[in-house]
Amino acid sequence: MEINRRNLLTGGAAAATFPLLGGQILAAEKPHRDLPKDAVVLVAQVKAKKGEEDTVKEALSSMVEPTRKEKGCIHYILHQATGDKTAFMFYEVWASRKALKQHGQTPHMKALGGKLKGLTEKGGGVTFYKLVE
Repeated sequence: MEINRRNLLTGGAAAATFPLLGGQILAAEKPHRDLPKDAVVLVAQVKAKKGEEDTVKEALSSMVEPTRKEKGCIHYILHQATGDKTAFMFYEVWASRKALKQHGQTPHMKALGGKLKGLTEKGGGVTFYKLVE
């Protein structure tokens, strides 16, 4: 799958993230007291082609440091599935949709599609979440 902004902002089930959200955040008395009221929570999934896992992992890993330095980035965490080394997932929390939109315009985000061209499967995508009041 060629990764571009449209692919990243559409579709994709993210049931794998429920353990991340399950205990501490949802059980807290005030689960979002430290997040801005316009915070955006999302999960972005990428599936590497068999044999391309290391190259995809390297490309995705190159996103972590520069993205974490972006204004409005609260969490940007890359995961690789334990049972399927081709499955990758970013758990992201942004201060606002504006911050997320600006992330999409960064040089490292724009370069990612080229780095992943021909190395990923169709599917993946992004799922947005809202905090439970």
